[in-house]
Amino acid sequence: MGGGGLYAFGIEPVWLRKVELDVRLKGLDPAFDGFTIAQLSDLHVGAGVPLDYLNEAAALANAARPDVVALTGDYVHQGGDAAGAAEAAAILKTIEAPAYAVLGNHDGAVYSSDGRPDGGAVTRVRDALEGVGVSVLVNERVTLRRGDARLHVAGLGDLWLGAFRPRTVPLRDPEAPTIALSHNPDTAKDLAGHGADLILSGHTHGGQVSIPFLGPPILPVRHREFAAGHFDLGGPQLYVNRGVGWLRRVRLFVRPEVTVLRLYCARHDFSDK
Repeated sequence: MGGGGLYAFGIEPVWLRKVELDVRLKGLDPAFDGFTIAQLSDLHVGAGVPLDYLNEAAALANAARPDVVALTGDYVHQGGDAAGAAEAAAILKTIEAPAYAVLGNHDGAVYSSDGRPDGGAVTRVRDALEGVGVSVLVNERVTLRRGDARLHVAGLGDLWLGAFRPRTVPLRDPEAPTIALSHNPDTAKDLAGHGADLILSGHTHGGQVSIPFLGPPILPVRHREFAAGHFDLGGPQLYVNRGVGWLRRVRLFVRPEVTVLRLYCARHDFSDK
């Protein structure tokens, strides 16, 4: 028992891993073949997560030499304070690729779906991130270009903050796929229905604890099937990142992760890799 406790509380919470995934994306122009996204989620600065460990996660993302970095929310814990927001921003300032971010429920000090957002916390976190060059997207879309080829990145407001408005964002484009960043994976089916091709989420931490053959006993989502990992939604795809931080320092069979996704057009031949 003592050894198990040492592992769950002392080792696994900071035993960072890199998860690599090749994704065939319908409609992707061959000019974007191999386009690489590093995803970081759920830093939770202020929950006792060591800052040197969070800097290690940022360095692991940089080491993948991504084209962009996707940041999917909860940079601070319980709304944080000015110092916490500044610490989170200092970590993300080390990101070398263009970074696109969405906010999470903790960035607005909301810990349950019926909570009320703290507008001051939202502004504090957003300003801190934008101050170090991170593009924070709230129900808006940007377009990346390689010659005449296009790829869209959309960022959605958080569901629990009451800011999730997919109908206001042009997700569907028959000529170019859309990658949607949305903190809470409970939004995935709605986003898929509105035309998102690849949805990147966090929020769950994978449950932090997963019991063999049973899965996570606690998940802060309605769609418990979206605990962590890659899902096919019948054409659109979802990836749920397990996060790097925690609510309380414990992880068991759910190691923290930095995700590296490489995009390929539907007809790409992986035998060439």
